[in-house]
Amino acid sequence: MPEGSAPSPSRYLVEWYQPALSAALLEETARQLGRSAAEVSKEGTAVSLLLTLFMPEDEVAFCLFAAGSPASVEQACRRAALPFERISRAITGPGEVI
Repeated sequence: MPEGSAPSPSRYLVEWYQPALSAALLEETARQLGRSAAEVSKEGTAVSLLLTLFMPEDEVAFCLFAAGSPASVEQACRRAALPFERISRAITGPGEVI
């Protein structure tokens, strides 16, 4: 890390189960999560949505966030009314942009 630069925020993976999740519903959920993350960030705790994924055969979806703590990710998810199962710290490999 270059001298004087701030450490990058941790990554957190959010998992939830959603039978019959359509692409349109996934897009709307991602928009709502993005808005909720922006609201939490405006209040002073940086959190941003990086990625959403859906595995239709397994009826499971994931979101990847960058945030200072899992509590801020949980707050963003609750504001978006996302019925998440768990939030786990995630580690990305070297050279990964996410």
